[in-house]
Amino acid sequence: MKKYFLCLMIVFFFSCKKEEGCMDPSAANYNSDATIENGDCTYNLISININFSQTVNQNPLVLNEMIYTNEANDNFSIQTVRYLISNIFLHSVDTSILIKNVHFIDVDNPESSSIIVNDIIDKNYTQISFTMGLIENENQTNLYLNEDFFPSFVWPEFLGGGYHYMQLEGDYNNLFLGYATHTGPTNGIDYSFTKNFDIPTNIQDGSSITINMEINNWYSNPNVVNLYNGIMQNSNIQAQLQENGITDVFSIVISK
Repeated sequence: MKKYFLCLMIVFFFSCKKEEGCMDPSAANYNSDATIENGDCTYNLISININFSQTVNQNPLVLNEMIYTNEANDNFSIQTVRYLISNIFLHSVDTSILIKNVHFIDVDNPESSSIIVNDIIDKNYTQISFTMGLIENENQTNLYLNEDFFPSFVWPEFLGGGYHYMQLEGDYNNLFLGYATHTGPTNGIDYSFTKNFDIPTNIQDGSSITINMEINNWYSNPNVVNLYNGIMQNSNIQAQLQENGITDVFSIVISK
């Protein structure tokens, strides 16, 4: 009877013993038998590229040619495309990784069209998110004095100060009429917006995520915006451009 009881105690001891280890399935040293997290997970590291592209009617952007027509039937060219993308995050089920807090894209500067991201944890990232422009508490002139977009992107103080989100410029209808689609905070209202995109396939080392801007969609969906409207001081049009931007200006493509 004593031997039987001793055997039961030994079986009970070993069956109830809790194993410590890494319990994160995405870790390189994941222990499927562990019941206590020991905080010693290690991860493989990967490098990826974040690219920025621009299209008009799904075709690559061509500068300085009067070849485009928008929904309002304005013929127009595109000479300048500069904009701010901020708070770029990759998201997994349990982690959000900040890729960059603010990035300035200028089509005249090819180096601004990509961000090389080294040594990020190799996880199953399911979403990428970013903000077009700068959110209200981050859109303060004195925060970015050493950035490439200072001072050319400074938003006038009588419109609230801070920075432009975008400067999209060219000619329309003839070479003597210029337009300036300048977006930013207007009359104390923040018109930045955040986009979230699902990542349909697991990104790997060397993968590229391209964030594309479909320029003509700024003027077409759901609001038709004329190029000759006064945009910079017009809260109504700023709101329309924001709504168009949220709808379908941006898309992503993932490639290896």
